Amino acid sequence: MTTSPGHKRSLHLIEAEAYRRIMAGEAPATLVEFAQQLLDWLRQSYPEASPTTLATVENQIRETWHRRHDMIHGGGL
Repeated sequence: MTTSPGHKRSLHLIEAEAYRRIMAGEAPATLVEFAQQLLDWLRQSYPEASPTTLATVENQIRETWHRRHDMIHGGGL
């Protein structure tokens, strides 16, 4: 499956916002909740961005989510 340039941009925006929120201590308790917050944020902040699904957002941020404690204490990816 190939992704459109707009879809790739949407996922890059989501990943950057996930990182920002984790580093700011703004991540919720679960990956599903975090993915939903990010999807809602994308739809509100970038309504022209290509559509994506909750499952795609979860997959996109999964590694970042699992490394969040290391990121906060170590300061980066």
